[in-house]
Amino acid sequence: MAEQPVERAIDVEEIVSGLRERVEMERAAGAYADDLSGFELEIRPPGSADPRVRFRPDLGFSSKRVIGVPITLTKRLLLRLQFYVFDDLAQQADEAIQAVERRLEVEIATRERLEGELRELEARIRRLEEPQRRAR
Repeated sequence: MAEQPVERAIDVEEIVSGLRERVEMERAAGAYADDLSGFELEIRPPGSADPRVRFRPDLGFSSKRVIGVPITLTKRLLLRLQFYVFDDLAQQADEAIQAVERRLEVEIATRERLEGELRELEARIRRLEEPQRRAR
């Protein structure tokens, strides 16, 4: 009977502390900037037709001298076999992103409307409390 390997429990705290240490070392080395104001976000116009997530089979090539051609042919063959799967996954991811953006727009509009109503109610409360303050 073959021995089963002993499974070691995953210590999440150990993993997190290890990651924190690595991030701190990288930050000390200058890998992570604290000020991100120099980085510009890509702002897409609403209703843009370009998908956010795309499958790019055109990147399946190799530029190595001797072995580059067989590698490129192999990659292209594999990409052809998997094209529809990856393209479908990219479309699903893009649709999910669009759905999240739509929900976010609704949430923002709702929040702005409620903040406006809150300001109106606060103004009404101030107007109602004004005679009481004057009476004191």
